[in-house]
Amino acid sequence: MHKLILTHRLILAYLLLFCFATSAFGQPQSSSVSNSAADRFKSIWDGARLYQNDDDTAALQSFSLVGRYHGQYWEVGDDQEDAEGWDDRRMIFGIQSQLFDQYLLDLQMHISDVFSPKYSGLYTASIKWTSREKHFSANVGRLDYVFTGLERTTSSKRIVTFERGLLVGQLMPGEVVGVYAKSQLAAVTLQTGVYSGDIGDEFSDFDAGYAAGAGFAVDMPLAYEKGTLHLDLLYNDGNPLNNAFEAYQQIISVWHQGKAGAFSLGLDYTFGGGEINDRPDVYGLTIIPTYDLLQNWLIGGDLLQLATRYQIARSDGANGLDVPRRYDSEIVSGSGDHYQAFYAGLNYLLYGDKLKLMAGVEYSSMKDESVDGGSFSDWTYLAGLRFYF
Repeated sequence: MHKLILTHRLILAYLLLFCFATSAFGQPQSSSVSNSAADRFKSIWDGARLYQNDDDTAALQSFSLVGRYHGQYWEVGDDQEDAEGWDDRRMIFGIQSQLFDQYLLDLQMHISDVFSPKYSGLYTASIKWTSREKHFSANVGRLDYVFTGLERTTSSKRIVTFERGLLVGQLMPGEVVGVYAKSQLAAVTLQTGVYSGDIGDEFSDFDAGYAAGAGFAVDMPLAYEKGTLHLDLLYNDGNPLNNAFEAYQQIISVWHQGKAGAFSLGLDYTFGGGEINDRPDVYGLTIIPTYDLLQNWLIGGDLLQLATRYQIARSDGANGLDVPRRYDSEIVSGSGDHYQAFYAGLNYLLYGDKLKLMAGVEYSSMKDESVDGGSFSDWTYLAGLRFYF
C-alpha cells in the first residue's frame, strides 16, 4: 500500500512539472511551426552571453554567465522504514570567458541550499588552453573530475539517471586541483593528469601527496553506427593526509559507448584496489541502455527518452561496499559485499539537456555476509527538474 502511495506522489510531481513546462507552448503543432519553441529557448539561453566579439585577435572574445540547478523529490522505503524529501541537489553559478581565442577562463561556485550564506565553496576555477587546430588542450586549476569511467566522464549536466552508480560514488573523486591534458590523434584520444592529494573549499595546500591519471580511447563502432572503446587508469600515492581521492591505490575502468539510431548502450567494468586503510578490492559492471522514444513530440525540438541502468558490484572482503549516500543511507547504514540495482526512468528534454524533466525508480539490494548491518533491499522513487546555461 505504501509503495502505491509513493508511486502516486511520483506521478503527480512529474505531471506538475510536465504541465508547467509545456503550458507556455500550447498544443502539438506542425514541425515547421513548433520549431519556434526551440528558437524561443535559444533566445532565452543566449541572454546569458553578455559579450561577444568574433574577432579572434581580440583579447576578449566572450563573457558569459554559467550555472546549473538540479532539484529532485525523492522517496526511499523498504518493508520497515521510509523517508522522503526535496533535494536541491546542485546549485552552481559562475562565469566563463574566452580570451585570445585559445584560452577559456572558468570560475564557478557552489551555492548553499539554505542561501545563508550563499557561497558554499568553489566548484571550478581554471584556465584551459586549446591549440588552434583543436587537437590538443591543457587545463590547470580546480577541475571537476570527469576523466575516468563511463558515468564519471559524463558531466552531471548530461547524465541520464538522477545519480551515478555505487562504485562511482565510492571510487571516484569530485573536484580536484591539478593539471589535465588531452590530445586527439585521428581516431585515438589520449589523456593524462596530475593532481594534488588534498583539496579545500577553494584550492589545495599541496601537502598530501598526489594522484595521477591516464586514459586511452579509440573509435570502435563494433555493432553500432558509432562507438568508442576506453581504458582509464587512476593512481593514488596513498598519502595519509589525502582528502581529495578515495582510499584505493589504483582504479581501472574499461568501457564502451555505442549508438545506433535512437538506441544507445554504455558498458563499464571498473576495478578499485590497493592496500590503503586495508580496504578490500571492489569491482563491478554497469550497463546503461537508453532509447529515444519520441522526437518533436509536443513543442518542437523536444525529446522523450527512456533511460535504464543495471549495476552489479562485489568486494573481495567483508564490508567492502558502502551503502550509497543517496538515498539508501536515509534508512540504512553500514557496508556489504554484494550489491545490485536496477533503474528505469523517463527523461523529457525540452531543450536538450539544458532543460529537462526527469522521473525514475530504482530497486537496490545489498548482501552483507558479516551480518553487521549493511544488508538492505529498498525502492527509491524520484522526480525532478534540471537545467543549465
